[in-house]
Amino acid sequence: MGPANGSGQALLGILWRVGFEENPRAFIHTTSIENTPLAGISLPNQITTSPFSATDEYNETNSMKKTPPRIAPLIWTSIILFCALGLHAKPSFTVQSDEPTGIYAPGQQATFTIRPIEGGEAKSTATVQILRDFSGTPLAEDSFTEGSTSLEIPFTSTEHGWFVCTTKLPDQKFSSGASGVLYNPDAFQPAYPMPEDFDEFWATQKDRLASNPAQPILTELSPEQLEIATDKPYLAKNIANRSAEGYQFFNLEIPCLDYRPVRGYYVMPPNAEPGKHPVIVLFHAAGVSGKWCRANLNKALLYAQKYNAIVLDINAHGMLNDQPQSYYDELAKELEDYQHRGMENRESYYLLGMYLRLMRAIDFLCDQPEWDGKNLICYGPSQGGAQALAAAGLDSRVSIVCALVPATCNIAGTPGGWPAREWGESTYQPQVVEALRYFDATNFCQRSQAATVMTVGLIDSVCPPPGVYAAYHQIDAPKLMIPMPNTGHAGGSSLKPSIREPVETFIQKHMKE
Repeated sequence: MGPANGSGQALLGILWRVGFEENPRAFIHTTSIENTPLAGISLPNQITTSPFSATDEYNETNSMKKTPPRIAPLIWTSIILFCALGLHAKPSFTVQSDEPTGIYAPGQQATFTIRPIEGGEAKSTATVQILRDFSGTPLAEDSFTEGSTSLEIPFTSTEHGWFVCTTKLPDQKFSSGASGVLYNPDAFQPAYPMPEDFDEFWATQKDRLASNPAQPILTELSPEQLEIATDKPYLAKNIANRSAEGYQFFNLEIPCLDYRPVRGYYVMPPNAEPGKHPVIVLFHAAGVSGKWCRANLNKALLYAQKYNAIVLDINAHGMLNDQPQSYYDELAKELEDYQHRGMENRESYYLLGMYLRLMRAIDFLCDQPEWDGKNLICYGPSQGGAQALAAAGLDSRVSIVCALVPATCNIAGTPGGWPAREWGESTYQPQVVEALRYFDATNFCQRSQAATVMTVGLIDSVCPPPGVYAAYHQIDAPKLMIPMPNTGHAGGSSLKPSIREPVETFIQKHMKE
């Protein structure tokens, strides 16, 4: 089930969390950052259509749930009711810091300004709190009284940290608007050191693949299959037109040891010449049954068009392309809670198979004679961002990474990034911590040689800013971080027009001639 609009996306991506009284991060409306200046970058109001404007329906409810089992049925009932009735989760207030990027130096005062979302006077009194790490005891608290038109809350920290100003109405369980800030984000570092045998472990995995070569199976899509692969008539027409121009579309399957195979869509530009084309790999956010976590033929085509590139769009689980919804629903049951499976041992953790598939996929792409041998771009949101960062850490042929609100950053830290089991949990069983270190993005980033652009939502409680910055700081290559003060996880998992331009500029700048 996929939400029909942005508000629904934000709702579904976070409604599964516990209530505001138990967890103040529980519901955050993801506001737009249109026309918000990023550090040193002036953004245009209009940006031409590009691959980045193709927004997936997005929801990580199935795979990112941290809700205790005792309340899960109630949460799911709420989700179904909201979707069925078409209700929107709208904030009551806008919350903005005086620094558009949300980044402050230690000791610098931040001023949050709160206003009713529709202007005018507040219709009821709201509680305003400032929280560290979006949880715990408020560091500051005030009231936005009924009849007021605005409220300013000053805040200063002499220590580095992540702080969120959030509002809540007395008759609402969830936050009514929020904005985040970071003090000295350069100080965020990994919670645990890289394992001493990190490189040895992954070299062993590469040897496993090399000693078990696989024959890729490429099946060109028929006109009927092309129509099935696009669920909207105008997209089907576009695919048909591009096919007539010479674009080739394939189903790809590559066996991967004893794991599910690599599966996805493979797109080749017309008149492809040996040694002339960049390669792009598209990864997806967490989940199994939703459209956002499946390979997307139209998006693959858009990237192929924009960059005259060979494009492979793969899903994380080796799922078949374009099956009936019942196939994905059944697989979702089979893979329920996959992100926590086997996490007590590096050899049994589910993400191992996922990362073996991405390595197999990259080997296949680099074997294609049409690849230019220089440009290999990995792109993905959330779990897909984690895969993109891992790909760069595992393979020096990856030249550029675009990771949106990436997962697996400081997995066992506090606050821990997805797939951390519980927010604020400071300790895992020792063997779990030990295993997770081999899959933490902070460690892959230490090995990356790829130019990397990352985004981070400053009210994102799924992939919290401290972990994302900790990973970012490990990259010793050209890099760009784009902070989004009023954006949570669901809203940060696709490229809005306001951040598309700096991301595309970064990619174009670092493509090799």
